[in-house]
Amino acid sequence: MAAALSLEQIIRSECIPSLDCMLTITDESGEAAFLYFKEAELVEANFASLWGRDALTEILKWRICARAIAPLPLGIKRSLWDPLDQLLHPDAPVTASGRVVASPKFKTRHLANPSTPTALERYKNIPNLLKMVELDRKRETVLFEAPLEKGVSSEDTQWLVEFAGRVRAVGGGGGFGACDKWTIETDKNQIVGFARDDKFLALVRHKDAMQEDLESAVTTVSEGL
Repeated sequence: MAAALSLEQIIRSECIPSLDCMLTITDESGEAAFLYFKEAELVEANFASLWGRDALTEILKWRICARAIAPLPLGIKRSLWDPLDQLLHPDAPVTASGRVVASPKFKTRHLANPSTPTALERYKNIPNLLKMVELDRKRETVLFEAPLEKGVSSEDTQWLVEFAGRVRAVGGGGGFGACDKWTIETDKNQIVGFARDDKFLALVRHKDAMQEDLESAVTTVSEGL
């Protein structure tokens, strides 16, 4: 008899790379439930008349025998705001930073984690990328900068530290909330930023109508991780 499917494995391997989708799962008794993902985050769950955390509590007890991925329906409202690890492991110890201590029985696979060296290298390889910086609450750290021509100064991105601070405030509760990804356009540049743990990763590139939009390029890289 085949081993039961792991909900976490399904989510990390199929739902997160899809960014926006609806996961339908069926247990051994034939009951069906639905998990909704937006921008690679679990935002809602439904089983019978239960929604949100109540539904997820029941779903986590299941032995899953089938699943299907479909586009995210319109009109889904978010009721789940905690990080995925906390939602899937509600009883696991949590550190002071809010991170769940992983269960020793399960080796977590972060398919879309931009903090790994491989992921960073892929973002650096986006055509014509000028700069990639990491933003924390007080400063920026330059992770990549394209070679500068003689007499050309570096792109000033220090102001993004203050901008990221404003985004944190919008997110509320000391986190990023729904504001975990953003795009800025200046006179000559396009900047795409997204949350990475308690920081932001921001990529800068000159605007050019002849090349792929930077946000689309970043999404393409994320889906391939």
